[in-house]
Amino acid sequence: MSAADPPRRHYWKIAILLCVLGIPILLCSGTATWWFARQEIAAGKLASERAEIVARGLPIDNESIAEFRSERMSHKLSDRWMRLLDQFETEAFLKSCEGVPIVGVTEDEPSVALDSPNKYQDDIERFLEQWAGLRAELHEITEGSGAIWTEIEFDSFATLLPRVHSTRSAARLLSLEFKDAVRRDDREQAFHSIMATIGVARSLESEPILVATLVHLAISGMALDDLKLAVERDLFNEEQLLRLLDQLKSFDDFGTKYRLAIAGERAMSQPVFDNPGQLMDEGNESNLGARPIDALAALEFLEQAESIPTDNLTDFMVDADAFETHVDRQFKDAGWLQRWDTIMTSLTVPAVGAYATAIVRNTMQMRIAKLAIGLRLFQKPRSHWPDSLEKLSVSSIGVELGPTEPIGDKPFGYRVENETAELWGFLPENASDSTPDSPPDPISVPENQRDQVDYWHWKLQTPTN
Repeated sequence: MSAADPPRRHYWKIAILLCVLGIPILLCSGTATWWFARQEIAAGKLASERAEIVARGLPIDNESIAEFRSERMSHKLSDRWMRLLDQFETEAFLKSCEGVPIVGVTEDEPSVALDSPNKYQDDIERFLEQWAGLRAELHEITEGSGAIWTEIEFDSFATLLPRVHSTRSAARLLSLEFKDAVRRDDREQAFHSIMATIGVARSLESEPILVATLVHLAISGMALDDLKLAVERDLFNEEQLLRLLDQLKSFDDFGTKYRLAIAGERAMSQPVFDNPGQLMDEGNESNLGARPIDALAALEFLEQAESIPTDNLTDFMVDADAFETHVDRQFKDAGWLQRWDTIMTSLTVPAVGAYATAIVRNTMQMRIAKLAIGLRLFQKPRSHWPDSLEKLSVSSIGVELGPTEPIGDKPFGYRVENETAELWGFLPENASDSTPDSPPDPISVPENQRDQVDYWHWKLQTPTN
């Protein structure tokens, strides 16, 4: 070997150094290439799936949900309705509610005695007189109406719904009005109070917003509580009962209601995946980078939720519960990469099982109320009750009741004892629940559930004259 030739060991040192430095670089660059490639592929697929959703006429972001909502609601009464709802948030109205049962906070149980002196009666009469003009406008707008559009500025999960929440105040005012009318035996006023409360609930019936749908269900439940009292006491004539029945039948289609909210959840959640910083506290927002893989997972979840059949109430609850159990297990059993890929999906998807239970409960409340009205329509011209619920046919009561089955394998319970027609069901909590053999006993449940259980036992008295 000549002196000019480099020592062979120098080549080995250089080769080792290149390996030490180069292999990690190649690994890192390969991993980064794979990572960004899967993001790019997912982004392309996401754009395609969003376009398909839009092609189906469904919303996918803030702009499209605003248009989607506007097309499904009446604008005829919108200005009057928004002005009226805004009054419920004024200082004058809120201050006037203080110390008044139902609409405000009182020192003790905020109830209204119907058959005995009420220590709040002077306050109630003063309050109702003070807002007589507002109540008149409320009745004129809501009785017999359907969905009414109100202005909402959509901003994904930061969307504010002040007028949706104001509908609760409107419903509480009408419930107070109803109970005062019952105390005074003003049956005409009591009828119009319930009609208006149902109208307030129906003003939200086409909302593609889950929170608004839950408010819609809650307000309709308030109307049904008052209706139960009125039907049990036989306060309404046949013409009034038929008008009320017609309103209740507008709630028969629970499937559309369910899918509207799912469509709205999809539209309100998708913008967050494009900019996850929207979920951070105000003032700390930052663009953390789009998450297309996460967004695709959310779309798949909501597509599966949307596809749950709604032809049968029992099957709907069974399928919704099974779906939520499946999703919970999927999130729990996910590996570290899948957890990272779907971390925002797990935070933003709605609780489908709980939402389905709320819909099932409201639908069953409507169905037992329709049966109670049917019993009154049968009894009034005959002065006696039918032998069974099967007798409530079009030929006997002159009208179709529509669906009247609860979940489970049994119909609602019915019997006649001491000239009182008893109709009962149950508070649906699980898909396996069904009608008990005898009426539910409120004493057997926790005190905070007794009002809910009481609704499921209707006792229709035979008029004494």
